[in-house]
Amino acid sequence: FITHPAAFLGFLTLVQWIYITSLIFLLLHYYGIAALGFTVANIIASHQFIFYKGTFDFLYKPKKGYNAIGIINPKKEVRQQIIISGHHDSAYEFRYMRTTPRLYRIRVASIILSMVLSLVIGWLIVVNAYWFQSHTAHIVFMVIIVLLGIANMQMLFFKSKNATPGAGDNLIASAITAVMAKIFSNYRPDYTRLIFVSFDGEESGLKGSKAFAKAYRECISSMPTYHFNMDSLYKPELIKFLTSDVNGFVKLSNEFAKQCVTIAHSKGHTATLFAMYPGTGATDAAPLAQAGAIATTLIALPTEVEKQDSVYHTMNDTTEHIEPEVVQATIGILYSVIEFLDKEIKGCPQILIKHQ
Repeated sequence: FITHPAAFLGFLTLVQWIYITSLIFLLLHYYGIAALGFTVANIIASHQFIFYKGTFDFLYKPKKGYNAIGIINPKKEVRQQIIISGHHDSAYEFRYMRTTPRLYRIRVASIILSMVLSLVIGWLIVVNAYWFQSHTAHIVFMVIIVLLGIANMQMLFFKSKNATPGAGDNLIASAITAVMAKIFSNYRPDYTRLIFVSFDGEESGLKGSKAFAKAYRECISSMPTYHFNMDSLYKPELIKFLTSDVNGFVKLSNEFAKQCVTIAHSKGHTATLFAMYPGTGATDAAPLAQAGAIATTLIALPTEVEKQDSVYHTMNDTTEHIEPEVVQATIGILYSVIEFLDKEIKGCPQILIKHQ
């Protein structure tokens, strides 16, 4: 598939320069142009990083991405299918995860807030300049927007040029996917087709899973299709199953996530549910959920980085920070989920399966 890997985080620099240019227009009293600049900056940032739309990818150089896909058919007729996945690309280092991890969420929140408020204040300056003409209000608005600009400047230093080793995020999940494919090549389910995928381009805006969802949309909608995605595996006590994705704007299967938690508990693991919220990012479960799959993602990383140490998106994301127990737990949970779903579908009449 064709992707534009530099586009996803490329907005960090692009938006910042639009912001600075808009600020200059404000100082030159071109209030309308400045407000339009703040609007454009918000549209680009929200489309690229908040909603993962990739609307402005065309501004960056295209490259080829590669998903690795393997399919194992069941012993008997196919009544359902389960997609098991990880992703094999690694992220750029997030500088603030290395330098100020305890303040990471605050810094991300301040960037998002500065973008939204700059849009509001920019248009308030326009309204005041052409209708109310209050000098005091103008001074207050200008001071606020300059302070917002200081917070916004953090975007210029958010990403370093270093690519992380990506052991926990997310090569371990791709390795587990390959191991599970090997296991089930010898122990095929009765009625469940297994599709094993290692996605490319997750860190540049879910590009591999989007390409897969587009190519396999008809296959996904043809029968009950589950998606068990894995991402960022570090410690077994941190296992969570996602009920939402893409910064909270895409719903995953709450019921499937609960089933996975129940299975994890039955195997002695302290798994919980987790809902994404703005600033937490996205996983490859989202595009497949949007294509009709019953999807969730298993994660096992700190979600409260101000309280817990994390190597996520840093140069320390190496194998020694992946506890062997989390690998064993993930394999055990996944095996049991496949076994459970195959037994569940066994007694389901075909007429119900086709209309499920």
